[in-house]
Amino acid sequence: MAKKDEKIVDSEKENVVDVAEASAAKKSPDITGLAELIIEACKAFGVALEYLFASSISDGVATIITNGGKRVKYKAGDKVEKLDDIAITGINPKLAKRKVIAGKAKG
Repeated sequence: MAKKDEKIVDSEKENVVDVAEASAAKKSPDITGLAELIIEACKAFGVALEYLFASSISDGVATIITNGGKRVKYKAGDKVEKLDDIAITGINPKLAKRKVIAGKAKG
């Protein structure tokens, strides 16, 4: 799977296109550019496709929900800040480095 800073692999892009086309087909017959907007939103927020929980497009605004539960909206060309690791994955990377307070340390 692609990481944050890597380019999206063609097979992943095709999967996103299929999902976007399936969801957009229910709402409108014109689905040109919808998958590209979702991919652009993921790149802008620094979300790898493996951490994309759900996405939708309404009136030219892409809404993506990450595995971390963060819901963000993106319009084409917006300048946004990248999300932190917890908002993207739902896992705190600093948690494993904490000192054990009670009991034995695992490992």
